[in-house]
Amino acid sequence: MKTSINNFKVVPKTVKNNFELCVFGQLNEEQQQWVDNNNLKTYQSGNYTNIIIPEEVNFSSIFQPEHQFEWLDGFSPNLNKKLHIGHFSNLVIGKSFKSLGVCNRTVSIYGDTLSGEISNELGKELLLKYQQKFNYIPDLEFLASQMKLEDTSLLNDGEGEYEGTKIFNVSQEKIVGIKSDNSTTYFYQDVALASKLNAPTLYLTGAEQQNHFQNLSYLFPHIKHLSLGLVKVSGKKMGTRFGNVILIDEFVDSVKDNFDNDYQLIYNVFAGFILQSNPEVDKKINMDIINNPKNSSGLYISYTMARLFSAGCEDLEYDSFKTQKLDFAFLKAKINLKPNVLFDALDDYCKEINGLYLTNYIQGNEDNRNMFNHKLSELIYGCKKLGLFTIKKV
Repeated sequence: MKTSINNFKVVPKTVKNNFELCVFGQLNEEQQQWVDNNNLKTYQSGNYTNIIIPEEVNFSSIFQPEHQFEWLDGFSPNLNKKLHIGHFSNLVIGKSFKSLGVCNRTVSIYGDTLSGEISNELGKELLLKYQQKFNYIPDLEFLASQMKLEDTSLLNDGEGEYEGTKIFNVSQEKIVGIKSDNSTTYFYQDVALASKLNAPTLYLTGAEQQNHFQNLSYLFPHIKHLSLGLVKVSGKKMGTRFGNVILIDEFVDSVKDNFDNDYQLIYNVFAGFILQSNPEVDKKINMDIINNPKNSSGLYISYTMARLFSAGCEDLEYDSFKTQKLDFAFLKAKINLKPNVLFDALDDYCKEINGLYLTNYIQGNEDNRNMFNHKLSELIYGCKKLGLFTIKKV
């Protein structure tokens, strides 16, 4: 018997050194049956019931499987505009979802039907530059202008105010798909993409597109849309109508001297501000603390990796988590589409590592070196599961 991972919380380490789960009060009937069927032991601790999870237990064997998407459309910018840090945030979250295993493959559909501040050719060049630097290359790419809906039965001739167009009848709403000049709309292009993919797909966009994807889900119930929060820098809202858009180029130029022109380290630092919060809430990039490892979590995690490498530790190239707390956080992050759960667990893990580092000398002590080798390998594996880079020098 399996149950939802969300039914339980982790007992804080300040209360218990060993990894245990707990629920407030007594176990309900379903929880008790789950405990009995999996031969787990429980005991009372104040107002809580604690559950002992033996180290040999595989979490995937006792918790319900996560919803798996075949496709993720997480980074599909328009080519007629330069990339800003809102796009950068989308890339970070999309990459983390792919790395967590939320989806099997990624897809992007690039807007190329409107004129703008730059040509589509230059837009594609800038896009490819950061896709390569940050290692996010979609498995499948399309241009909006090339999208064609094969199943025309979804379209109807427009009447009245819609005469001369082709429309979709969605619930009680009429949505134009093909305009009177024969050009296609954004909704048509996404219908064509969903029809082509024909599989469970997760879309990551701003909250302003929520109604768009709700309409799309009427036609394709297997899709899901996740609204992402805005990105703010020093408290200023990102948005072209406010005239304060910060381009990725501008952001990188402003910090590259602090990070020795290391694009992978810059990625980790920026990603730290994005991944430490639920994807659906607003993000704040505080430029005043960005190069301070005490406050900049992405830098702190990178610093911890580099510290162990500089002490002579090695990556043992783990292919799974060995620490129950991190494994639990990984599964919970994946199931709930919240990479911040794993990111927070890695941040705590780094605090543990740095605390041990102060009193457990590595030089001349093989046991300590072996211990830190394992901790470094666990940390690197966790970072890979969030799409973060391995940093050997800061």
